[in-house]
Amino acid sequence: MSINHAILGMLSFEPLTGYDLKRIIEHTPFMYWSGNNNQIYKAFAELLDEGFVTKEVKHQDGSPSKNIYTITDDGQHELKSWLLSVTDVPVFKKEFLIKLALSDQLKRGDLENMLASYADVVKMQAVLSERKLDKCYFAEQKSSGKVLLLDLIRENIQSFYSNELEWVQKVKRFIAGLPDERSMMTETVIQKENNEVKSTMDYQIMESKEEKYLYLKSSGPLFHGEQDALDIISLCIEHDTNAVLLEGDSLSDDFVKLRTGLAGAVLQKLGTYIKVAVTIKDGQKFPVRFQEMVSELSARNTFRIFTNLEDAVSWLLT
Repeated sequence: MSINHAILGMLSFEPLTGYDLKRIIEHTPFMYWSGNNNQIYKAFAELLDEGFVTKEVKHQDGSPSKNIYTITDDGQHELKSWLLSVTDVPVFKKEFLIKLALSDQLKRGDLENMLASYADVVKMQAVLSERKLDKCYFAEQKSSGKVLLLDLIRENIQSFYSNELEWVQKVKRFIAGLPDERSMMTETVIQKENNEVKSTMDYQIMESKEEKYLYLKSSGPLFHGEQDALDIISLCIEHDTNAVLLEGDSLSDDFVKLRTGLAGAVLQKLGTYIKVAVTIKDGQKFPVRFQEMVSELSARNTFRIFTNLEDAVSWLLT
């Protein structure tokens, strides 16, 4: 399936801009496209060329003009033909299955950690999907008289995550039956104890203009691995916020030196679920390559660095 038909479907409700469609895709858990600008506007160019949509340029005083797209009769016919066509087979391409198939060289403790991390991701995604469904574009289309269909979609999504977690438990029982290597168990216990010490987080739930954000304070480096990112995401879910404020001192030398890969792994994980703002002191500087990565993430609106607390909070809650 191409994104073109999904766009035609959403335009069948009402005329929309590219920005409108980007927001709908981002906030609908069963829309699996990235929804980036290039993807959407390439689709619009193809739909215009085929005569499936029309474009109206609306000029605005003091603001950039915006393009409003409307589905045509030919577009309606194409949409109906696609809806009645044979649906693609379900997709089972999962990164975790590839990791599991290639995990022969891992010790039992490593396998347990890998599985626990995946289970955390599934649980978080289940909660986020539920929230997105409640607020998504399709939940607002009550005039269609088919609101119950969204409940069935919700049931399908929830069953996927619950079945996935049941399968995780089955894998966990299998791993528990693997040979018990003393040295491996000792290593795992030590690693777990170290992680527990490192992952201690001091946080506060702050409010501004009736919006909440998580303020994380740390007396030392905050990130030592992807698990720390998952812990922060879990805190956000627990307190119903997707905004996090950090202090610059919490970013260790290993984090800002990109050769370690730590910043890339952590920020990719965080950016999937939440927005992160970092406040730094005057004169605090980071390596050039890290600054370049921050600039790229700023364009995606997921991670930014500020020297002013008020600006940081304003961006987080926008």
